[in-house]
Amino acid sequence: MMLVSRYNPFAEVEKMHNQFERMFEEMTTTRMTNDWTPAVELQDKSNHFILRAIIPGLETYKLDIQATKKGIVFSGKTTRPQLNEAEKYLYSEFPVGEFRRVVALPEAIINTEVKADYTNGILTLTLPKAPEAVNRVVKVNLMETHQPEQLETAEV
Repeated sequence: MMLVSRYNPFAEVEKMHNQFERMFEEMTTTRMTNDWTPAVELQDKSNHFILRAIIPGLETYKLDIQATKKGIVFSGKTTRPQLNEAEKYLYSEFPVGEFRRVVALPEAIINTEVKADYTNGILTLTLPKAPEAVNRVVKVNLMETHQPEQLETAEV
């Protein structure tokens, strides 16, 4: 006996979409090859995310921040302060040079309302969640169903 299965023409498209999403997520959470990569932390609050990055020695005009619906990209360049001729660095672990960091977000944000602050070497981004990303319950109503019409029978 042969088993009959239902054909779903969109199954392959959905499979490809899921693979693409997984590949993009892996790509965006890995560190990019630059001079250095800032360490980050992402906190999930009830209606927004807080993204922090440690970027010592940054001049804010050298920082570029871009926000999409599902991710943040920030890049820039840090420099070591110039010393006069009588001074020199004996040891320094402070990162210097160009950096770029891509952070994928687990939920959509309102990218036009992102707020940024840079204080004491820490970049803090406040990322408000998009309304559709905030967990909420929606009532779903059934469509009206039509009752089958009764046929009149004629007496013979």
